[in-house]
Amino acid sequence: MQTQTSIYHKLILYIFLLGIFVIVAVSLFSFITARNAILERTFEQLTSLRVAKKGQIEQFFNDRIKEVELFSHQDISGVFKFNAKHLEGSISFNLYREGMDSNFEKFFRTGNYFEKVYIVKGVQIECFVFDSISGKSFSVSNDEKQLLNQVLSKVRIENKIVLQDYSTGINDSSAHLFIASPLFDFQQITSNQVVFELRASAINNTMKSNELANGLGKSGEVYLVGPDLLMRSESRFFEKSIMHLPIKTETARIAFDSIEGTRQNVDYRGILTLSSYSPLVLPGLNWVIIAEIDKKEAMKPVYKLANEIVFLSIFITLILFVVSYIISRTIARPIIELKNATIKLQKGDLDSVLHIKSNDELGELTENFNLMTSQLKAQQIEIKEREARMFSSFIDGQEDERQRLSRELHDGLGQLIIATKLKTETMVNLGSGITSESIVRLRSMFDSLVDEVRGISNNLMPPVLQEFGLEIALKQICNDITKHSGINVIFDSQMPACEMDMRLTTYTFRIAQEALNNAVKHAVASEIIMTLIGNEKMINLMVQDDGIGINLADPCNQNGRGLNSMCERVKLLNGLIDISKGENNGTIVSVKIPLV
Repeated sequence: MQTQTSIYHKLILYIFLLGIFVIVAVSLFSFITARNAILERTFEQLTSLRVAKKGQIEQFFNDRIKEVELFSHQDISGVFKFNAKHLEGSISFNLYREGMDSNFEKFFRTGNYFEKVYIVKGVQIECFVFDSISGKSFSVSNDEKQLLNQVLSKVRIENKIVLQDYSTGINDSSAHLFIASPLFDFQQITSNQVVFELRASAINNTMKSNELANGLGKSGEVYLVGPDLLMRSESRFFEKSIMHLPIKTETARIAFDSIEGTRQNVDYRGILTLSSYSPLVLPGLNWVIIAEIDKKEAMKPVYKLANEIVFLSIFITLILFVVSYIISRTIARPIIELKNATIKLQKGDLDSVLHIKSNDELGELTENFNLMTSQLKAQQIEIKEREARMFSSFIDGQEDERQRLSRELHDGLGQLIIATKLKTETMVNLGSGITSESIVRLRSMFDSLVDEVRGISNNLMPPVLQEFGLEIALKQICNDITKHSGINVIFDSQMPACEMDMRLTTYTFRIAQEALNNAVKHAVASEIIMTLIGNEKMINLMVQDDGIGINLADPCNQNGRGLNSMCERVKLLNGLIDISKGENNGTIVSVKIPLV
């Protein structure tokens, strides 16, 4: 047997699951919306920072190139003398010679950008260090000469300013970044060259300035990468990373395809980050700039929101459970009461009355249940009364039929038999007194006896009903009543030629017979009209007299066995019966019986 689940528990479960679904849907929507918003904001912030740093780096190199270009076009016909001195709190390069522009050193005053300067005259190379307080030149190592020869060869071939990417010597692991240019005289004749070495710290200061203020947090950084996928600026997490720290990430490879954009990427530390990247536009340098921040740090507000959503969801779930319990109890209680009352009703208890506690559909259902119970109770009483009437009518009908048969047998058939017996005995006792006249009289008495038996038989079940059908049987009974009662009985029939069930035929005949008998006995009528109209779906029988009419308010008529017998037969045939007074007195009995 299948286990039954209470509607109370179902309501709790359904409401609770619906609430959980809504909470989960809203939570997921809120989390996804917040996550996407944080990602979009972080990418926008990284892009803004990357664009700003890109502009600063490009401007930095363009400014240095202009400074070198101005220096290279100074009048160099005299003897070069270089001194380094402390001017206004900063170390700058000062060139003293006859005819030198006195404002030139202002180009070197504004920042500490250059590490060294190399003056190349043929094969002779003089090196001056900007941080040195002496004006003496320093010796040039073989590694320096090798690196200088690389950049000088480009300058001599191209005869213009050259920006040389970071490079390292054989015995020197430190990286060097040069800006080299020819030195021009007044006739723009190139005979010597100058090479400036840029400080790595100058680039790093530009890249790392205001990291916290720029929203990079503890894990964000902006760095430069060269075409060999080596770092070109100091890493925030590794020391001495320039030209030593490989950046073999997908972001760097995409950036070198001259594409700028944003993406999620595993960085050189193996940590998932949010990145914004683009190539740099620098003469002679193929670098890219990348701004990154750890995704975990960037998404901290989202994770915090997720935790808050979880705790809030748990709290709302508890409230939802209590609310679903209360709602389910409120809805299920009247339904359970209805169920219990229905079980009692099924067992025959019609005295259950439910209290209406609400004015909604449940209250209406409870009201209808109470109304149904009261109607069933009234119908049960009516059925019992009907059964009692039917049983009483059946018993009384049997008694009436027995009394009628007894009277007919005693008064009619019995008297004829006795008279015939006496006549026969008289003829036997007389012996020779038997005459033809007496035999004729005896034969007549036997004919009357046969007619009496036939009449009793016809009253019980007319043979014509079985042999010729309802229409002929009703016509014959109308003729018999006209013959014996003196009342004019008119019969009119419009019946189609179709076979009828014997039960239907018999019941209809008995209803018509009872209506005729009531009209003959009680109506004091002079004329009775019987009409039988039928089709394939229905029979319409009507008996109308011109008598005194029937008083339905009379208790005798309400409890009469004849009327009850007619009504019960009509109900058994699923038909309708109507008994009413005619327009000019008299009584009309109308019966409609369905054939299908």
